[in-house]
Amino acid sequence: LLRSSGINAEYGGFYKEVFNHDIFNIPIVSIVVGSLLLLVGLCGFLGACCEVLFLLKVYMGFLILIMLVEIVLAVGCVAMKSKVETYAEEKTKEMIGYYGDETKDEADIIEDTIDAIQENFDCCGLYGPNDWPNWNPTRYNVSGIRTVPDSCCKEGKDSKCAGTPTSDTIFTAGCKASMINFVESNLLYVGIAAGVIVLLQISILIMASKFRTTIEDESYETF
Repeated sequence: LLRSSGINAEYGGFYKEVFNHDIFNIPIVSIVVGSLLLLVGLCGFLGACCEVLFLLKVYMGFLILIMLVEIVLAVGCVAMKSKVETYAEEKTKEMIGYYGDETKDEADIIEDTIDAIQENFDCCGLYGPNDWPNWNPTRYNVSGIRTVPDSCCKEGKDSKCAGTPTSDTIFTAGCKASMINFVESNLLYVGIAAGVIVLLQISILIMASKFRTTIEDESYETF
């Protein structure tokens, strides 16, 4: 929560600029989600330790709600895949246009984010190297000379190949294709992780339900 608050204070303007709405401000969403998860955990902990039926029921209700939200999000992402993809592409184009612009990227977070993506996924631009001079001509198409950022260099930033880019010295694949290939090649691991999380949530829900039943039975026996 403290980290999210610090990120919001330093980078809140950036997220609002990129996502164009307060509701999509990532640090604020992180704070809200973290607070809710903390509340859920406290309800379960206090309900189990103090044998408070009300708190256990609240905890179980939250678990069911979280699972429903996960299902809705999963279905929504599949159903709205094209819209999400188009939105992400538009925002990426804006970020490329803001790259190196201190008025739009005072904390250099856009530059650092794009550099990290291009270096880790061995790519350049959204669709390819030509995206840089096309969408950020002020910086990468000066006097007709088409260049790219140093993070597009195959040998790393220190090679300084971006001033005279060739297919041998820079990454030619677009980051969209590279990231899609990465996700598709790791779908099995994503599926396993998702399955483990779902099974864990169901197991916790069953244990909480049994514990609640035990407390109720004990309370009836005392009468």
